[in-house]
Amino acid sequence: MRETVGDAAPVGRPGRGRRPGARESILDAIRASEPLSRVELAAMTGLTEAAVSMTVRRLLEEGLVVETGRTPTGGKPRTLLRLDPAARIAVGVYLDRDVTTYVLTGQTGGVISRLARPVPAISSPAVSSPTVSSSAVSSPTVSSSSSPAGGLLPHLTADIDTLLTGSGVDPARCLGIGVVWPGLRSGVEDAPPHLRGWDGDELGRQLAAATGRPVLVENDATAAAIGEYWVARVGPEQAFAALYMGSGIGAGIVVEGRAMRGGHGAAGEFGHVCVQVDGPECWCGSRGCLEVLAGPRTVVLAARANPAAAAEAGLDPTTARGVTADFAAIARAARAGAPECLALLSDSARYVAAAAESVVNLLDIDLVVLTGPGFAAASFVYGPAIMRRVAVADNRTWRRSVTVTVSLAAATASATGAAALVLQSHLRS
Repeated sequence: MRETVGDAAPVGRPGRGRRPGARESILDAIRASEPLSRVELAAMTGLTEAAVSMTVRRLLEEGLVVETGRTPTGGKPRTLLRLDPAARIAVGVYLDRDVTTYVLTGQTGGVISRLARPVPAISSPAVSSPTVSSSAVSSPTVSSSSSPAGGLLPHLTADIDTLLTGSGVDPARCLGIGVVWPGLRSGVEDAPPHLRGWDGDELGRQLAAATGRPVLVENDATAAAIGEYWVARVGPEQAFAALYMGSGIGAGIVVEGRAMRGGHGAAGEFGHVCVQVDGPECWCGSRGCLEVLAGPRTVVLAARANPAAAAEAGLDPTTARGVTADFAAIARAARAGAPECLALLSDSARYVAAAAESVVNLLDIDLVVLTGPGFAAASFVYGPAIMRRVAVADNRTWRRSVTVTVSLAAATASATGAAALVLQSHLRS
């Protein structure tokens, strides 16, 4: 998480060795395993029954938790508790190359409503106001003189207003907005046209001013990992790595329910694991990086340079649809049995599997989640390759069993995760 802006207090980075409080522990346990009784909460969290009862009473008064029936026991029936999905909501925005995805997420991780818009055209610096209520754009907007991408902000503001208005949920319950910013993972020189001239933190500050809501800015892979943590109801005791493939490759790492961000917020640069010491130069300045050897862009360029593969995938040599769309076309052809496309993906998967094994060994984790549009399209090649790579050493040396799975929300994981970050920040405040 790079920054919190708006009226809410900054969340910052979690401190080392920080122990969760009773409120956080109880909400997290219910989120992961609802419905639960007070007795079960005490056993799961290690809190006393008195502490659980007092905290639950406050959560019921706030409307965050509701009672939902009873479970029969040998003695007195136990009242079950669950989260009220709409008690707290947040907006997540994924600024992809071709489409901007918006989701409205409740505190159980489910998507309440979703909106997808083509990215705004910025051929002219002049910006016309979108057709929405005046309250959505009454705050200051970016003029063409202050940003070459001035058209982006009013589009975001109007679309967020549309999402909230059309959801049927009280907008007052919205705690804030999470924005997935691509960061450096695809290379500075490769920023999509509608994002050129923007800095992620500056966009967050201006969006907060325009909407009057707190804004969190995050990179795609870390947001996807947090999204998986919430949507899949992963327990706080489960450490895992979410490998993310969009137009580039990244990773989000979650330990004890918290995303690892590193000293400069750049942890999880999976695409820059070296897999060939004397390999080609990467845009980052190093050599032999996974992304330059086996990333989606490399696969797409190889397919376009191979007439047979290009024909199998239906790639038009005169039209560039974008890395993500072309990679998905290659994956569809490979799934249908196209040999050239399958060979390209298999070669890429060998490198990705080797890098994934390094992540597993370095962090001693036993869960790897594949997410993002690239893995959503091609997990049938990459998943088995990773499993084959890690299985031998797991059985022979480490005596562990690594699970490789595909996110059920791979296509929207980043947007959902951005919203979940806002919810999580309040859960832990």
